[in-house]
Amino acid sequence: MTGNDKATGTSAMRGVFRDVRIALGEMFGGGKLDARQEVLTQVLFGLLGALARADGIVSSEEAQYTNGLMDELELSTQARQIAAAAFERGCRRQLDLDTELQRFLAEFPRGSEEVNRVYVSLLRLAAADARIRPGERVFLEKVTAGLGFAPDELDARLKRIMQ
Repeated sequence: MTGNDKATGTSAMRGVFRDVRIALGEMFGGGKLDARQEVLTQVLFGLLGALARADGIVSSEEAQYTNGLMDELELSTQARQIAAAAFERGCRRQLDLDTELQRFLAEFPRGSEEVNRVYVSLLRLAAADARIRPGERVFLEKVTAGLGFAPDELDARLKRIMQ
């Protein structure tokens, strides 16, 4: 990879983080999380961890995306600790997908902006290493259905994100 390729890749990642920060940013005020923000943080980062591990290993691109997302969201120290613990729980496969989705949807109903934001964050993590592996695909199909999106939405959105 040339220096120019690295610069282009870094610039693209900054753009992705900026989009996610704008999308999720108003949920985080930099201080103590309220109950809804805590659920959002736990579920978002838990699902990110589970997705990152879905193919067996957490790639450096996936770790970089997650760490960059924490930075871009300007999470407080407390929120960062919650996010890191949730990500680890997801990576260790100590998370029940259906339970997490139900908990999330109890706070943020299907069709809400928060549901869309979490979904986009997951898709961007999956695309971070420029390939969707079979385990990731299965995980994303379950999340797509669980969050109330039509099955064809997964391919349509992945196609846009991967370009």
